[in-house]
Amino acid sequence: MSKLLQHHESTCQVVFQPMGIRCRVPYGRKIMDAAADNAIKLRSDCGGQGQCGKCVVNIYPPSKVSPPTDKEYRLLSPERIKKGDRLACETEVLGEISVSLSKSVLDSGEAIGKSLEGNVFSVDEGRVQSDQEEGASLGIAIDIGTTTLALYLCDLRSAKILSSISEANPQRRYGEDVISRIAYTNEHGDGVEALNSLLLETINAMIAQCLENIGHPKEEVERVTVVGNTTMQHLFTGIHPGKLGVVPYMPESCEAQNYRAGDLSLDVDQNCPVYVFPVISGFVGGDTVGVMLSEKPYQRDEVTLILDIGTNGEIVLGNRQSIWVTSCATGPALEGAHIKCGMRASSGAIEKIFIDPVNYQVHYEMIGDNRAMRPRGLCGSAIIDAVAEMLKVGLIVPSGRLREGLPGVHSDEKGVGRTFVIVPSENGQGLDSIVLTLPDIRQVQLAKSALSTGIKLLMKKSGFNKVDRFVLTGAFGARFNWRNAVDIGMLPDSVYQSDISVVENSAGRGAVMALLDESLRDEIERVALGVHFFELADDPEFAMEFALHTSFPEISDLNG
Repeated sequence: MSKLLQHHESTCQVVFQPMGIRCRVPYGRKIMDAAADNAIKLRSDCGGQGQCGKCVVNIYPPSKVSPPTDKEYRLLSPERIKKGDRLACETEVLGEISVSLSKSVLDSGEAIGKSLEGNVFSVDEGRVQSDQEEGASLGIAIDIGTTTLALYLCDLRSAKILSSISEANPQRRYGEDVISRIAYTNEHGDGVEALNSLLLETINAMIAQCLENIGHPKEEVERVTVVGNTTMQHLFTGIHPGKLGVVPYMPESCEAQNYRAGDLSLDVDQNCPVYVFPVISGFVGGDTVGVMLSEKPYQRDEVTLILDIGTNGEIVLGNRQSIWVTSCATGPALEGAHIKCGMRASSGAIEKIFIDPVNYQVHYEMIGDNRAMRPRGLCGSAIIDAVAEMLKVGLIVPSGRLREGLPGVHSDEKGVGRTFVIVPSENGQGLDSIVLTLPDIRQVQLAKSALSTGIKLLMKKSGFNKVDRFVLTGAFGARFNWRNAVDIGMLPDSVYQSDISVVENSAGRGAVMALLDESLRDEIERVALGVHFFELADDPEFAMEFALHTSFPEISDLNG
């Protein structure tokens, strides 16, 4: 038997530290996959493509793994590689090794947001006594976001949410955005099955937890409603999303879908009906329809502009005369992906930033603020804050360039400003400092230009020349400082003249409404069918407007 064949049939011992987890790993298995095999979740913002650099681990001995790849050399210095720092998604196990994992590389799975508490529905938080609920009539509404899953267990008689839960979408292992996940299904024969199984496993665990909270069996669940973007709804129902990744980006069907729970491996009574919302286009899905049901702009005289900003950005504009929608690629950067020190909104993430204009001192607030805890990174709201504050105090010029020579700005050997330090390194070597880089600022420029261009062109196309009511929603949209978004040119100045509402999860609210009142399903199907969809990329003005909107406003304009 050849040495190569022996290797392929053998396994190697790997120890994951600091947990002390010992496991046998097939020879040649990538560390990212080996960790996942043993229920260790590592960050993989780029879907394991070796592009984001968020999965850096330290390996000992370095000689017992595959040689560094070109992608690793682009992201890691030779000195770091020599010390054993490697990308988990690129490195293969070739012998017995120890893999050290920092807190920043671990994906906690924690999900912040998508709560409906304090909004339209009353919430019991699971304190319902079982003798008050005999013969209960239960329903479940599910919101499948690219980043976050939310589930609401409702009493169909009292219209109360009895228990709710949110979790990070486990599919993020294959990429933070839908394009990465579509690519995975195209490149792997079992890709749809793999992503579907991950999703259903987590959703079923969420269902079980909510039912346990109120002490009722799954057989009492009478119906289920589901919203999500078009790709997520395809993957939930086991439909291949390949068509969504190529022109003209059309779904298999735009119509609402009706299933039985057994058809979808949903762990409730197998005959329980499951209603999946209609979609509008490949990138405007059932979640946007849920937003429209929740906010009902089609029943209002005033013109409403709704921004649902998550991993993707959807824009809804109109009133009872007509409703227009479009989508734009804003989310990955604004939710922490594609940003050097970016992360999802979870414990340890900096969420608010203020910079002293006199001494450039950075002040910040963290999620789960614990002064004994060192920040882990920047979530989307902090990224917007940082750019806006840096612009106001002159650390960034309108072109997006960092101003060299100012406190906190570090330049390269050519004298070009490359980074701004938000949280200094503890050891003085800069490896664990939290910074905003020049490429990060460029990502924000692209995201803010996409959104502002989308708003401008949608208003022009629809014929609406003013907005009376402005609604911000979505996992990111409801959490950031919209005033700072106006300051960097992401949102129009006219926002200040509008009636502004911030709603944490309009899509989830829509799913609950359609769950509690089945007659609303006919309403949303009519609305979805009558919506005018505007494809931004097809507009001849898009490229020029996009380029014009990448610059930031002049500093004098911001400071009055």
